[in-house]
Amino acid sequence: MLTICAALCTALLAGNFFAFSAFFLRALGGLTAERGIVAMQATVAAIKAPAFLVLFFGTALLCLALGATALFNWREAHAHFAFAGAALFLIGGFAVTLLRSVPLNNVLLAASPDAEDARDQWRRYRRAWLRWNHVRAVTTLLACTCFMLALAEIGMPF
Repeated sequence: MLTICAALCTALLAGNFFAFSAFFLRALGGLTAERGIVAMQATVAAIKAPAFLVLFFGTALLCLALGATALFNWREAHAHFAFAGAALFLIGGFAVTLLRSVPLNNVLLAASPDAEDARDQWRRYRRAWLRWNHVRAVTTLLACTCFMLALAEIGMPF
């Protein structure tokens, strides 16, 4: 059951990260720096909604539990995929968010949209944030894939 939940949760998060990489940040990049900064500041504030936070931190807890369970069942074929999926999300999705995306967001939240250097701040933010978001999108999708492979190994159709 943990593996099914982890697969579903990482699929949702991978989709979220993909949307930001594929079109959302590009759309904001088409705005003036002032409007782009204000829009992203509003997005950063909105992402702190309980639904997203429960999904994000809940997925991390699921992955911790699944990774530990996989270590105890290491001789079973599915354990390798489950552990890999847990590690991919915890490092590439969860840790990258906390160590890279959140600090960048905090700098943006403190930025003044009408400052003289707003255009440069916005350009630097978008470049750095998007790079790390690509990492989150790819690793979270790979984590989901690993969980689905673990399910296939134990004979669960998906």
